[in-house]
Amino acid sequence: MKSDKRPQEELTVPDGDALFGSLFAQTAVGIAVISPEGRFLRVNEALCRMLGYGEQTLLQKTVRDITHADDLESTQELRLELLAGPGARVHERRYLRKDGSALWVQVAGTSVRDGSGSPQCFVALVHDITELKLAQDALKASESRFRRMVELSSDWYWVQDENFRFVELSGVEKRGIDPEAFIGKARWEVQGPGPLPEKAWQQHREKLERHEPFSDFVYTAPDNAGEMRYLSVTGEPIFDAQGSFKGYHGVGKDVTDKARAQGALEDSEQRYRMLFDIHPQPMWVADNKTLAFLAVNQAAVDHYGYSREEFLSMTLEQLRQPEDIAQLLKGFQDQSRSYMQRVARHLKRNGEQINVEIVSFNLEFDGRPARLGVINDITGRLKAEERVREIEEQYRALLESRGDPGPRRRS
Repeated sequence: MKSDKRPQEELTVPDGDALFGSLFAQTAVGIAVISPEGRFLRVNEALCRMLGYGEQTLLQKTVRDITHADDLESTQELRLELLAGPGARVHERRYLRKDGSALWVQVAGTSVRDGSGSPQCFVALVHDITELKLAQDALKASESRFRRMVELSSDWYWVQDENFRFVELSGVEKRGIDPEAFIGKARWEVQGPGPLPEKAWQQHREKLERHEPFSDFVYTAPDNAGEMRYLSVTGEPIFDAQGSFKGYHGVGKDVTDKARAQGALEDSEQRYRMLFDIHPQPMWVADNKTLAFLAVNQAAVDHYGYSREEFLSMTLEQLRQPEDIAQLLKGFQDQSRSYMQRVARHLKRNGEQINVEIVSFNLEFDGRPARLGVINDITGRLKAEERVREIEEQYRALLESRGDPGPRRRS
């Protein structure tokens, strides 16, 4: 945005004191009135505290002055959108505090126009979402490192036909294992002494028959010297252009040294449970058929007010309004392996209703079909957007009541 070179006293600010005094006095959300050129005309205490400036200092600045260099282009785009027409716009960007540190904010803005439709000023609600952004970035970085670790730690590539028999193993010979010992056989036909429990093999075969991807399945097989090796494999199904199942392919790694160092294989579920428990957003696992809670993390306990024991005695329906249960049941009919995102209303233990975004996907939990859900409370965001719409309507009503009274006297 270009700097406003005119003295600030020449700028015309709609008199909104009577309407917005209580809004500006509130402390949770930053509020600013901004000129079409981008200069701050009015700011509340919350925004000053958020940015570290005194009110008079901030009023000498423009939005461009406090915007991170990498986000200046998107700030200009928002300004052009607001100038182009009425309606609220919501964007995320980085602002700079007085000490030079950056913070992520969600800006909900709208334009205020005069009777001819020309923009007089912008009104913006500013939410500090730095902690949420940091949590999201940490999660993305963790997922990226995990994927890269899997890629780097793979020792060989394998392919199976539609009957789960090996037809190709590339690189397994580097681990002292003859690939010919596998060709034409299923995985359970080449296992070594001390096999996995039959239940584990049964669950693995059932997953293959359902043509589902799997990861970190560990079993034993002999090498060329007759020594038992612990092998960890990850795979996904193969389908032809017509959608017919053609087999599996995947990667494998030798985890013998790790297994011996630990004395026993560590269940990978323990690692996932740890990540689950410390995740900053509410998360839970629910049974796909009964909708009963199978696991909840501490963030869910803290946010919803139920104890862990109470959660585990409940079903998902008990968090919904009666009129929303049909939609809940319909959502659980989706058994795909893709991530799903939905918006819903939830009830806390104290009866408070909140609006949430739910990102979920189907998985197997303790051998049963289940769904993992990650919950993001968007109640505050929706209220802010509604507040922007109310401000726009109030400003428009004020302008209409003060502008062009002549025609009404003649009518």
